[in-house]
Amino acid sequence: MAHRLAGVRVAVEGAIPPESCIVVMNHQSVLDIPLGIYLIPGPYPLIPTRDRYKRGIPGISPLVRLARYPCVSQRRTARRAELQALAEAASQVARGERSFLIFPEGHRTRDGNIGRFMRNGLRMVLGDAARPIYCIVVDGIAQSRTFADAMTRFAGMTVRLRVIGPFALDDPGSIDPFIDMLRDRMVAALAQLRGTSDEPASFTSGPVAAP
Repeated sequence: MAHRLAGVRVAVEGAIPPESCIVVMNHQSVLDIPLGIYLIPGPYPLIPTRDRYKRGIPGISPLVRLARYPCVSQRRTARRAELQALAEAASQVARGERSFLIFPEGHRTRDGNIGRFMRNGLRMVLGDAARPIYCIVVDGIAQSRTFADAMTRFAGMTVRLRVIGPFALDDPGSIDPFIDMLRDRMVAALAQLRGTSDEPASFTSGPVAAP
């Protein structure tokens, strides 16, 4: 709809193979989630979702419940129910039944830069689910953070995405340095997408086809 009605174009570099995997993605806009889901061709991804989205939001809450997304409160200390939901998600990914898509910043950034990572859910899944790990870096849609913004600011946008990976966590005891490495690679990729890095970025241009 964004492409056909608003002229949004998407340039994608790289791809994720059709297998169960863990995908880490930065968060700029409400368009990130459908783009991330589209770029994961393997088992349908579980997405950690704020618990306030589970009820009371028309169109969104029923989908969250239907997809059985693990819901989190984003408090400093996770509740037992949150830990159980994340553990079950990690088990499904480890068995190859589902993929896992996480936005570790926890919210959409206002300037489009990559913010600090919230690590609890990422630590649990990386430690328990020995699956290939990919990163998706998106840029160009920070001006449409909310649904209201999307109604007026989608027109004519060019969205750029880069898939990097796969990565593997060889030492489960070194999860935090591994997460730091993933974030550093994503920050570098974002700089390349924006043309602020010495390394040029290349793209396969054109609209994303309908799934």
